[in-house]
Amino acid sequence: MNNGFNFAILGSGSRGNCSVIQIESILYLVDCGLSLRQTRLRMETLGLKMEDVQGIFLTHLDRDHFNTSWVGQVKRQRIRVHAGPMHITGVAKAGLPEWCLHPVHQEMRLMHEELAVQRVDVAHDEAGCSSFIFQANDCRLGWATDIGHVPSHLLDAFIELDAIAFESNYDRRMQEQSDRPAFLKQRIMGGQGHLSNREALEAVTSVSDRSRLQHIAMLHLSQQCNDPDRLLRLWQEEAPQLHERLVLSRQNTPTDLLRIQPATTELLTG
Repeated sequence: MNNGFNFAILGSGSRGNCSVIQIESILYLVDCGLSLRQTRLRMETLGLKMEDVQGIFLTHLDRDHFNTSWVGQVKRQRIRVHAGPMHITGVAKAGLPEWCLHPVHQEMRLMHEELAVQRVDVAHDEAGCSSFIFQANDCRLGWATDIGHVPSHLLDAFIELDAIAFESNYDRRMQEQSDRPAFLKQRIMGGQGHLSNREALEAVTSVSDRSRLQHIAMLHLSQQCNDPDRLLRLWQEEAPQLHERLVLSRQNTPTDLLRIQPATTELLTG
């Protein structure tokens, strides 16, 4: 059996979110907020094929995370759609048949596959959002986006991770000085919307104290109220020991395919 697995962020932002996890020959998507065409093209640049996708994990049902144009592809390819119980009804209303819908309970293992998944519910707007821990081949990947604020139960669950993908949506000063209406700023910054760069840094730094993070992927960067240079500078100044592990997702292009390997003494001390 192979050790470790791969993941990549195909695109992340307010115009669509979609990522891929590769476990040996099987592919899973985390969210499907990009168009089918863009998803296929970006996968191909990484040497991956749409036909190998067996499942989709949905964090929540906002349009930038669940593009209903996927319904036909899911049916044709018989892709399983995994979502928290609070989102399953909404997925069904989009036109997906019952056979493809699979609620993700607090902890589950996919039958006949190596992947185990733990769901952690977090605040986001009214319906909430699911964070996940994906575990396969002796590696653990934590995934959290659109989480509003960082609850203690999320940090309690995100332990002994080998990699993490975490929202870092906005720079607070840029958000406050933007010409966005006050109600939108309150929605984003009020604890039920999105995370600031500093909130993300503080959370990931806390996770890193109890983990062996090989990759730190920053998700959902705002194109209007964030700046990659500011974000990188913040990490250089506040968490220099983690800075080189940082990977910034982008809206229009995928990241590299990132390899997660089982922890070794060298990884834990390096």
